[in-house]
Amino acid sequence: MDISMPREFPEAEFRAFGRAADAFFPGLVSDENLSDPLERRTQFDWAWQAVRYRYRLCAECSEEFRSLLANASESWRADAGDEGLSYKLERCIYIFFMSGLSVFESLGFCLYFLGNALEPSEFPHVAKPKKITLDATNKAFGTAFPRAAITRRLAELTQKPEFTMLDGVRNTLAHRLSGRRSVRSSGILRRDRTYECTRREDEWYIPGSNEKLMFDEGMLQRQLTTVTSLLSTLVAASREFAEQNQAVRSKPAPGSAVSGIPA
Repeated sequence: MDISMPREFPEAEFRAFGRAADAFFPGLVSDENLSDPLERRTQFDWAWQAVRYRYRLCAECSEEFRSLLANASESWRADAGDEGLSYKLERCIYIFFMSGLSVFESLGFCLYFLGNALEPSEFPHVAKPKKITLDATNKAFGTAFPRAAITRRLAELTQKPEFTMLDGVRNTLAHRLSGRRSVRSSGILRRDRTYECTRREDEWYIPGSNEKLMFDEGMLQRQLTTVTSLLSTLVAASREFAEQNQAVRSKPAPGSAVSGIPA
């Protein structure tokens, strides 16, 4: 039984991509696949599934983050702090950004093995998977398939400010805490000596970063919406790429009816 995915995930498009790409790999139980020392079929299938796992992690962290703040302690609501709650929020933020970037890294890994199935000479790192980065996939597609829409989309991705923010926060998280809640307010003192707050800024402060995350229950949900938008564009181009190449290339015959992509 397969896992269920959040409704925002481009599930139908992503499965269509997986089915179209399946044409370029031998079947799971074929001799060609079972005797492949590089396990190219498995590498592709597991990277494809990893995109779904990482996205679902993001969605679950967003929901947990929202729930934690909705049920925050009185100490936290009074701006007095709550280290226990800070830890739980930090855990959500950490897992979210690590998984969020991994969504794209996993898709890049997946596409690299598809590229190798089509043009092996241009995608040599299948023998050394640690070298397969998003940048390596981007460059390989630029050389092998310069006119493909997916090539353009991959190049555009790393230049988008939404992606660079995601990448920057993730890299910060890899070495220290993501940050802390920072509340700034200003107001006026009335003649009767009472104070009126006229401006309040609540953000998750990240030292050393120019990025600002407005701190509220929807903080991670807004980031998830960004991840979804970026991913949907890439998935659509990936499906188109696989289907266009499927139309001009024959499917391997031995055992190819068995797929590693969940139905």
